[in-house]
Parts: sequence; C-alpha cells; structure tokens
Amino acid sequence: MIGIFLLGLAAVHATPTSTIERTGSTIAQVRSFSADTGEQLWAGYGRAPFGLLLVGESDETLLCRDQAPDGFRPAGTDEATGCARFTRGRSGLPNTLLAAMPLFGPPSVIVMGTPQSTGRSEAAWVRTVLHEHFHQWQASLPEYYSRTAALDLSGGDQTGMWMLNYPFPYEQTAVIKAEADASAALLEAVEARRTPDFYSKFDAYLAQRRRFEQAAGRRNWRYAELQLWQEGVARWTEIELGKTFPDPEVRKSAEDLERKTLAELRSPDLAGRKREFVYAYGAAEAMLMETCGAKWRRAYPDQLQLGALLQLARSACGQRD
Repeated sequence: MIGIFLLGLAAVHATPTSTIERTGSTIAQVRSFSADTGEQLWAGYGRAPFGLLLVGESDETLLCRDQAPDGFRPAGTDEATGCARFTRGRSGLPNTLLAAMPLFGPPSVIVMGTPQSTGRSEAAWVRTVLHEHFHQWQASLPEYYSRTAALDLSGGDQTGMWMLNYPFPYEQTAVIKAEADASAALLEAVEARRTPDFYSKFDAYLAQRRRFEQAAGRRNWRYAELQLWQEGVARWTEIELGKTFPDPEVRKSAEDLERKTLAELRSPDLAGRKREFVYAYGAAEAMLMETCGAKWRRAYPDQLQLGALLQLARSACGQRD
C-alpha cells in the first residue's frame, strides 16, 4: 500500500453523477498529459496502467481497468476517457483515501475519494493523481514486488502495511540529530544550484548523508532508502509535472508544494513527522540530482535506493573543488 493519507470521514450521501463525469474528464486530461509530458520525464510513465477507483459517499466507481473485479457491475462507457465504467456499493474503504495499491491484485489502482471528501482543492487533487500514477508506474517496473520483498523488511507481514509501519528509529536522539544535520546540508546544496559553491555543497551533503546512514543502522537504512526512492521521487515528480500542467491552478499548487517541501528541510522534525519526512527529503535529493542531468532518471528503474543514484549524479556533474 503506497501513499495513504487518512483525513477524516464524511457523511454518507449519493455520489452525484456530475462528480463521476467530472472525474472522468479530469482523468482523461491527466492521461493525455502523462502520455506526452510525463513520458518525456519518465520512460513508461505515460504507458503505465491507469486504473482508478473513485470512492464516493455511497458507492465506488472503477475506471480504466480492463477487467472488473467480483462485486462490480457494468455502468457503461465513460465518455471522456473511453474506458469501461463499473460500480459497486461502498465496500468499507474510507472516502478520504489518496493511494495507489494492488487492491485487486496487480496492476495497482489509484484509490481516491473526491476532492470534497479528501479535503483537497481540485488543483491539489489533480496534482495528487500525478503522484499516485507515479506509484502505479513504479509497481509496473520489472520484478518490483520480488525486489521489495528481497529487502527483508516486512517482518512476515503479507499485507504491505510494513511500508507504513516499519519501526524506524524516528525518536532516537542520535538519529534525530543526524537527520537534522543532513537536512540542513541538503537544503544548502539545493539552494547552491547554479552557483560556484554547488559542487562543494553537494559533497558536504553526501558526507552528512553517510553520517545519517550510520546513525540509523544498516537494516533501518534499507527501509529509509526504499521510502526515499518511492515516496520522495513521487513527490518530486508531482511537483515537476504539476508545474507544467495545462491548468494554471495546478501549476500554482505544485509551486506551493515545492516551497513547502524546502520549508520542511528548514525545520526538520523526524520525531514528529516520522515516515513522512521522506517526502520532502527525497524530493530535495531528486532536485539535487536533476541539476546534474537526466542520467539518474535513466538508472532509477534498476534501483530501490537513492544513494547509488546520488553518486551517479555527482559523477555526471564532474567538477570537484
């Protein structure tokens, strides 16, 4: 289960047809954008499965999945996307979900409530679809599930909840300090982009990152690396694609998220944010790597960590002070 935010439950009423139609229109626009601009950023992103389950207030609507799971009934063709549409009554899924998960087995589907039930603006909701579709692309990479299982982090959990609940030492004093020092160095490096100090700041950050790794411990760091690879780069993709989306409100929302991301590095709070620290931290690492060109993106599908990609990007930058 990837990228879940539980934001409170809403009262139960019928899902208006106009909401479903508007969702179809939005998904059609996002699919078109992903096939063009998204594909230029990540090879395969525009072609990845794009199934979406809209959790309404009394029913659920499934779009753009070839076969309907048991319990769904046909509801015609969605005019905007051209996809078959299927519906069922509420299954117990919160209508506050914003997630991508293999709910019906692979391929993953995006599972989302409406902007109203999730408490998001229309623009932020669209931006989130870009984020969750990146998770669909990740899950479609060769042997994704077997590679994550080989990290030996699940502790026997077969539900996928270990990705959210892994006991990383968020509250250990040494780890908190190491993360704060690394966040400060990372921010300095990101802010030094396109300046003469960039190379030395990048190297200083890599040194602080190694101290963070040592403080966390080898097994815990495997978990942190996976989350930075998975959620941090999804946040960066959400920002990058959002800033070029046709709707100006989505572009503004992405710019706001970029500012929020860097603000979190200025005020690190590992004990308070816990797992959510990876969103801003990993996104900033992607900002750093992108400064050195696209080589890291081409190597990304073969990794489940950002450490090796940071070294690759640093080598691509070349100069050392």
